[in-house]
Amino acid sequence: MSDNEQEEQSRLNASVERLRGEFDHWLEAVVSQGGKTLDRFGLRGVGQSFVPAVDVIESAETIEVLIDLPGVDPQSVNLSLVGNMLTIEAEKPEFEANDSQTVHTRERLGGTFSRSIPMPAAVDPEKVTAEAIDAHGTLRVELTKAERAIRRQIQVRTPSS
Repeated sequence: MSDNEQEEQSRLNASVERLRGEFDHWLEAVVSQGGKTLDRFGLRGVGQSFVPAVDVIESAETIEVLIDLPGVDPQSVNLSLVGNMLTIEAEKPEFEANDSQTVHTRERLGGTFSRSIPMPAAVDPEKVTAEAIDAHGTLRVELTKAERAIRRQIQVRTPSS
């Protein structure tokens, strides 16, 4: 390989390494900050919509799902359970500026959304409750585990018992 070819290959390798470093930086940001990173880099684009944050908490007999729905009328929420997949659908109204206002930053997203949340254990579809639990828009869904999914302690018998 000539000196020119080696120099060209060296520059190409340096460019690839810089690109790899930049990609690793973006990937680390996405992993640590999720959707906020997509918004910051402008990757979500037009048509972005609100996606509610959820917590799924399992106890011995129940699964509790807490869903943040600020600005969403609880009566307009559609919840469904198919198998062990809980789906929430609703619409969060978007802020509309009037003609005399200029919007400089828009981070509070709105729009129609649907989010499916897999349950960590089998649940009884007949034993599900949902309630708005505070004025801040938190919805609590409580699902009772199916009998077969409830952990049971099994006594080990000894020959003398």
